[in-house]
Amino acid sequence: MLTKFVICFWNYLYMNILRPMYKRILRKWTGQPEILRITYAEAPGAARTRKIEKSFKWSFTPLLKHLYTALEVDVTEVVPQVMELKQILPEVHPHFADTLSISVSQICGYKKLLAKVEALRKERYDSDNDDHETKLLNLWDLMMPGTELQQRIWKQWTEIGFQGKDPRTDFRGMGILGLDQLLYLAKVYPNQAKHLLSQSQHPQYGFSYAIVGINMTDMCYNLLKLKRLRGHFYNLRNDAPELSDFHEVYCYVFVDFVTFWFDEKPKDIMEFERLKDKYQKKMMRKLKNRSTLLVANFKKRDS
Repeated sequence: MLTKFVICFWNYLYMNILRPMYKRILRKWTGQPEILRITYAEAPGAARTRKIEKSFKWSFTPLLKHLYTALEVDVTEVVPQVMELKQILPEVHPHFADTLSISVSQICGYKKLLAKVEALRKERYDSDNDDHETKLLNLWDLMMPGTELQQRIWKQWTEIGFQGKDPRTDFRGMGILGLDQLLYLAKVYPNQAKHLLSQSQHPQYGFSYAIVGINMTDMCYNLLKLKRLRGHFYNLRNDAPELSDFHEVYCYVFVDFVTFWFDEKPKDIMEFERLKDKYQKKMMRKLKNRSTLLVANFKKRDS
């Protein structure tokens, strides 16, 4: 209880007294507001955008606070407003507007991406939904070309790693997001998907391909929700990340996890939860490095 009180007191002291005082001193000394100092001091990418994001978060200015929480803003409107508010002259700092526009797009875009992913996760698989059914059958065709599925609910689904005759039940935790990501991997990286399926049938280290894939969706979703993927996306592009960028992270993680799985030489599939937790901790450590990029280096489908 005492430790919690000390932490709360320190946070209050820092936020309301020490930090504002420090900012005023630096502003008077350098003649520049904090947000301008960051754009000059930090390299493009995660290093710069995360500091700007932190500045927005701790700001007492409503406009900057809004930029920390907003899902979408018009940068052509808000950036000039910020410059006027902070008295940043474009003729003196000609690159500031473009630099801030990139960071604002990245910060708001991350939250917008999380909202899209959350919506897909909450969308339950519905056998009466033609779009859902088409996606599922497309997954079968991509993973098992030349092998006809005897009927929609059938034991053949276990051949690509579902638990029973009807894959619908396996999507309960991750919803349509789980299916979309299995389908993305199979469409964009068919050779890699088939290689993973082949690895899943290893006599000693085998695993259920689809079930592990859905577990990787869960892991990527948690990393996104915990904001651990911010550095990756801020380094990846100079604007808002797209849903396909998140699917690319999934492909990287799935392949990397399977490599990790074989390196660990598990006794049996019962070690899955332990090794999944171990891998997730490894990934979190990796993502602490602000230069980290989770980019798949395997070949895409031929055009």
